[in-house]
Amino acid sequence: MDDNLISLLVGIASGAAGYWISVFWMKPILRYIDLRSEVLSDLIYYAQVTNADGLNELMKKRFLDRVESNRRVSADLYSCILELPYWYLCWLKFKGCDPEAAAQDLIGLSNTTEHAAASKRTELIKKALGIKSSVI
Repeated sequence: MDDNLISLLVGIASGAAGYWISVFWMKPILRYIDLRSEVLSDLIYYAQVTNADGLNELMKKRFLDRVESNRRVSADLYSCILELPYWYLCWLKFKGCDPEAAAQDLIGLSNTTEHAAASKRTELIKKALGIKSSVI
């Protein structure tokens, strides 16, 4: 075989393998990491808005925004989990993370109006996503 033909075949195989890895492995993993950061950001931003009763209009709007945000991120997290490679899900499980439980707890947090229950859900979400932050 000609050296140029071998180089061409190796180049095509390498390009295909690189494309496959970047699209089917790295893209979903990076999306998961972005969603994890978004969850932390939302937990910090909406930390004190757990009950809209007796609050001013701005806080009532923020309460509704928290509910919507938690549901949206939960749905995004579920869809992201379906795209994650199996080996990465095993790695997350090995590290003690459970993104599916975090998505369920985000839905539960969106339905919570008591501060104590919201704090408990927040801790469960942080543990399930492996977030070590003590800010919230």
